[in-house]
Amino acid sequence: MRGNVALKELVLLLLVLLVVFSSISKTQIYRHYVSLALGLLALILGLIMPNKALDYINFDVLGLIVGMSIMSVYMEISGLVDIVASALERRIKNVFTLYFLITLTAGVISIALENVTVVLMIIPIVYALSSKFKIDPRPLAIGVALASNLSGSATMIGDPQAIITAGYFNIGFSDFIVYKGKPSMFFFTIAAMVASCFIISYIGSRRHISSSNKIFKSEDSTALVKDKVFALETLGFLGLKIVLLTFRSLLNLTLTEAAIIAVTGLSITRLISGDKVSVREALIRGFEWKTVMFLLGVFILSGAFAEQSLAKDVAYAIMSYAGSSPFTLTSALVWISVAISAFIDNIPYITVMLPVIEEIHVKLGVEAITLAWALLLGATLGGNLTYIGASANVVTVRSLENHGYKVSFKDFVKLSIPFNTVSVTVGWLLYEALWILT
Repeated sequence: MRGNVALKELVLLLLVLLVVFSSISKTQIYRHYVSLALGLLALILGLIMPNKALDYINFDVLGLIVGMSIMSVYMEISGLVDIVASALERRIKNVFTLYFLITLTAGVISIALENVTVVLMIIPIVYALSSKFKIDPRPLAIGVALASNLSGSATMIGDPQAIITAGYFNIGFSDFIVYKGKPSMFFFTIAAMVASCFIISYIGSRRHISSSNKIFKSEDSTALVKDKVFALETLGFLGLKIVLLTFRSLLNLTLTEAAIIAVTGLSITRLISGDKVSVREALIRGFEWKTVMFLLGVFILSGAFAEQSLAKDVAYAIMSYAGSSPFTLTSALVWISVAISAFIDNIPYITVMLPVIEEIHVKLGVEAITLAWALLLGATLGGNLTYIGASANVVTVRSLENHGYKVSFKDFVKLSIPFNTVSVTVGWLLYEALWILT
């Protein structure tokens, strides 16, 4: 018994080390090494056997993440996002519209594109428009980061935590929109995002109430579009990927196979057009080996977590607090996830908590997907409270500082607290109304 307790304590220690290093090293290049090293340490200490570790590594999820990363690069270099940004720029009339359209655009694009990529694309537009309108770019830049984080779990391809959840429960793209006749994550997160964008636009416009009522338009906003044919090809194959993910059960396709078909098709199309440069750039930049290494370590540690029965312990702790009431149980999952995700990376948190969800499902008979939505909703929305809770926030703060705009913790939370309060409240109430109280 004492040996078993010691093992449990050691696994807990390893998990704590993982999430701590995961949070601290968001601005460093070593996070993936730390994760994999801790996973290997769990193997060396016998906390999980190698054959069991392989069972916990979801290679299909890893394949989809790599495929989506490559597609994200294609979306960037094709100018697909620039077309949308240019169209929006021509419609901006005042500060409120500036905030609302730019933050909403960042959120919408993040439905299909990785958050950091979205921030890196939109931030230059923020600087340009802020200069023309003579306003402080910090609130708008932070708003872009916050909005991009919100919609990552609206679909199963937006963020790794959504992909991991989809792979764990073997659900498809359309299930994130409607599941068994009920509106799903798409509607919760989009409603939360729109409400939060409105709030931050109101705050931002009040700060610049004396600013000019009009914005100087770009002289040639279409110059950003590199190749409209390339952009349309990218849009077409992205659509194909979504269709394949939606009907993959009928087509008997894995997540990886759906990604490979779309990426390969677009790559071949580009090669036929003689565009070898874009293909090379997409394949090299899009192969996220650091993310793969990071997730390998996370999967192994989550396996050790489950093998040592810690998932059951956590599940029983949540059930003892929340009881058997579905409303109390799911509300606890949402708000606990919000609190934890404010300070640690939500990828290891989601991965570790999925076995907990499974255990609660078995013990109480509450549908696993119902619990998964509560977990994913809280983890997605909670990462916005601090700038160490999500990588996109860190990238934005560093970009502002590199441009000479200092951002203190206080500066950030002045915007993140109202933004986060509105988003979590709207998402939580909508989820409870549609999934628990009906």
